[in-house]
Amino acid sequence: MRQAFIGFDVGGTNIAAGIVSPHGRILKFISHPAEAKKGKKQIAQNTLLVLDSLLKSNISCLGLCLAWPSPANMPLTLEEIKGIINKKYRYPIYFENDANLFTLAEALIGQGKKYKTVVGLTLGTGIGCGVVDNKKIFNGRGLASEFGHVSLNFNGPVCVCGQRGCFEEYAGSRTLRRLAKKYKLSSQTGRELYDLAKGGNKKALKVWQDFGKNLGLGLNGVIKAYDPDIIVLGGQISRAYQFFKGAMYQELRYRPFFKLPIIKVSKLKNAAIVAAAFMDK
Repeated sequence: MRQAFIGFDVGGTNIAAGIVSPHGRILKFISHPAEAKKGKKQIAQNTLLVLDSLLKSNISCLGLCLAWPSPANMPLTLEEIKGIINKKYRYPIYFENDANLFTLAEALIGQGKKYKTVVGLTLGTGIGCGVVDNKKIFNGRGLASEFGHVSLNFNGPVCVCGQRGCFEEYAGSRTLRRLAKKYKLSSQTGRELYDLAKGGNKKALKVWQDFGKNLGLGLNGVIKAYDPDIIVLGGQISRAYQFFKGAMYQELRYRPFFKLPIIKVSKLKNAAIVAAAFMDK
């Protein structure tokens, strides 16, 4: 029977999970709708459904690692899901913020493996941020690096956390919807806008330019806070890097102070799940 970990990457839309070898290779992967809008009970049921399915594989489970969104973006808390799992199973359970696990995987086996201070930024429904220094996650008192909820504009749109003008309201999927409406585009998802830009649509290209400018503004604060060697971008929106890269760098260079770090897009697939293999180290 093969020894392995089980890693979860739980978001508001999907639950992605996999069986991971001790060396960080995904042996089996499945995805299931999270249905977070239906409430805590549904998220818990779906998480257990995925876990039950993976445990039917012929493995000796060394532990579970759950990459979990910040409390502002997930109604079910870590303690609640831990209690639910422990009622049924008695495996070691490791919990960590999803962006922290993404960054850890990048620092150990990804774009940041040659560097000391690595910042990871996941661009999706919201913005996740993680910091790894000397191959260790920086947690502060438990909720460090929540740059997605640092306000860039006190008169800006209301964020899901209740504040106005959070970074993730300017460089997440909700931003893309607002910008698409601004330029009178019916296509509003990141994938749709990426495809339009790839085809040369001028309005879609303007959306990505505005997005890049916003991202650069937020990254300016991240760089000044951590002075990282490298920033690794992940999440579905990072696929469009070629379309927002120029505007992002233009904004960063407009605000000189620190030497700019290297900025790269992740090449890892399901990095937060892969990180499960390293949580007991």
